[in-house]
Amino acid sequence: MIHLTLGRVQLDWGKNGGFQNHSALFRPGDLADIPYFYAADEDDPESADLPLIRRSDNFSYRLITEMKQGYSAPLRTVARRLLLLGYTDDYCRAEFKALIEIGYANHDFGFDDLKALMSAANVGAANFRPDVGGEHFDRFFAEHVLAGPEAKARLQSHTLDDGEISGLSAYTIIRLLANNPTAQELPVTWQFADVADGGWAPSESFEAAIRQPNRFLIVTEGTSDVQIIKHAIELLAPDLADFFDFVDMRENYPFSGTGNLYNFVRGLISIRIQNNVVVIFDNDAEGVFNWERSTRLNHLENMRIVKLPDRSAFEKFRTIGPTGEQRADINGKAAAIECYLDPGPEPMVRWTSYDQKRDCYQGVIEGKEEIARQFLGHKKPELGYDYSGLESILTMLIGECVRISEAEAKATLEAECPDD
Repeated sequence: MIHLTLGRVQLDWGKNGGFQNHSALFRPGDLADIPYFYAADEDDPESADLPLIRRSDNFSYRLITEMKQGYSAPLRTVARRLLLLGYTDDYCRAEFKALIEIGYANHDFGFDDLKALMSAANVGAANFRPDVGGEHFDRFFAEHVLAGPEAKARLQSHTLDDGEISGLSAYTIIRLLANNPTAQELPVTWQFADVADGGWAPSESFEAAIRQPNRFLIVTEGTSDVQIIKHAIELLAPDLADFFDFVDMRENYPFSGTGNLYNFVRGLISIRIQNNVVVIFDNDAEGVFNWERSTRLNHLENMRIVKLPDRSAFEKFRTIGPTGEQRADINGKAAAIECYLDPGPEPMVRWTSYDQKRDCYQGVIEGKEEIARQFLGHKKPELGYDYSGLESILTMLIGECVRISEAEAKATLEAECPDD
């Protein structure tokens, strides 16, 4: 047997060679020794000291606990990873609707009702002690999410004992609990060791590596952009870092310069690249010019073309140029990626050249190499450093990636559950 669980609540299960691979929910570092649970006869003398689990007057067993290799991560982390796999609220709503339309659901509530119930329930009060045995989601839902004597009637469950989760996929359950403060630290575990040890699947199939169709290739104007964005993800969103690939810059970075990046985008479109791609232009005069003409191309559904986001902090930035020193809006004129780092108390942008294409000056922040060097030296988030600019970039980047995956997941769902 192989199980995906939330605490001791079974979300998904498989047997022998028939199971869903959940490795994408976890990072390689989430591999650890976790508890596996087995049943022994109540009257087995060798198990007499083990906990007795009584399911009914006619059914009880002794609970055996063994530590074996498996994956474990808190629900809050798994829920964030599911977003990059396309399991957004909109996708879950579509899945919920599709399952109801084919008559698979076993409840009487709508998606919004269900979402409210799951967000507000005190699931942290549920008994997750290992000595109580496992329970199926339907039973957990009736006892800890639905309230009042009508709970089982509302669930209309005919599957309390066979482990099926009628109308609710495991991933939808996790996403519905994502905003519940009592559920954030509950462990999501994948107990695969018995299937691997039994020879039903090669051990490497359980490695937590994101498959290429679920990865995102990030392409920027130059090496500093790649270095900074990659380091920002490692510092501020390490639980998502394995979803992203960057153009290899160890030899000669092939796409430096905005004009070359525009031509590269045209090339990707012409060959209809299959990778998920996010192209990021700087938020300066040259970058915005090439971003605007790139967005007019007939780009692919698996591609997003963006520029670094505008920020209110850039609207009255200290600048110096032909007219002297003054406060000016550097959005779209001088906001290269170094401006999104913490530049210190008195940052200055120097206007360097006039951009005839956009009728404005191009600028650059002074000391940008030192600003970048200081950030790239961070081994962990440092107290007092202003990461808000980088956070705005990551919010934009992750949001674009989520939209790509969501569209792909919805397309797959529609193919599997076409409208009649």
